[in-house]
Amino acid sequence: MGSSMAENHPVGFQWVMEARERGAKIIHVDPRFTRTSAMADIWVPLRAGSDILFLGALVNYVLTNNKEFREYVVRYTNAPTILRDDFKDTEDLDGLFSGWDAEQKKYDPGTWLYRSAPRKDRAEFPGHAEAGGGHGKDRGGEAQEVTNFDWDFSMEDPQCVFQVLKRHFSRYTPEMVEGYCGVPKDVFLKTAEAFTSASGPEKTAAICYAVGWTQHSKGVQIIRTAAILQLLLGNIGRPGGGILALRGHASIQGSTDVSTLY
Repeated sequence: MGSSMAENHPVGFQWVMEARERGAKIIHVDPRFTRTSAMADIWVPLRAGSDILFLGALVNYVLTNNKEFREYVVRYTNAPTILRDDFKDTEDLDGLFSGWDAEQKKYDPGTWLYRSAPRKDRAEFPGHAEAGGGHGKDRGGEAQEVTNFDWDFSMEDPQCVFQVLKRHFSRYTPEMVEGYCGVPKDVFLKTAEAFTSASGPEKTAAICYAVGWTQHSKGVQIIRTAAILQLLLGNIGRPGGGILALRGHASIQGSTDVSTLY
């Protein structure tokens, strides 16, 4: 998605073709029919700009059909962690998350913490300093010892991250994909089944994107949604998985994505 690898990254695309010869399925999601589409097993034409909705529907497909790699999700993600009881999602507050300060026009993320996490002053939150405001890409949250927080390893608690995620993405239905993305329901379901089947102990899938996502007005959120999808499927940190940014020259991003510098 967000790229035409055969045209813009032909040297790298040879490995995609070799994978296909060994049985891998290639899915190309792009408004245009390109050389990449011609070499794909499934081409999904969608309306330009609707990528995030399509990905959200894939997340919903995973969650509603129990397609998540559950052992991976429980062990290696924060899905079982329980959020504070005063956290509210967008469906509870007419499109806003809890903590919105209408006068200051910014969020106080205090309600977004895990249930047993100590509350901090606004200025202590990385990316929420009064001087800068908003989120800075170079100010991610500090590493935390997750065992200090409340967990539900059954992931049934209504305030655990998994259940909050399930409720949040439930709006992204195949019918919404058909209406907004222009992708017929049967094509979406075929694509969703093919992609989510590449999960579990013996299988993985990778997502490759380029500036079709990066330069989008919602680029960060598109890539975050792809990360959620891949984490649910257990496709992060495993051979053959990942979210791979296709860039213009060697090491501009791949060295950090694939950790070849460390």
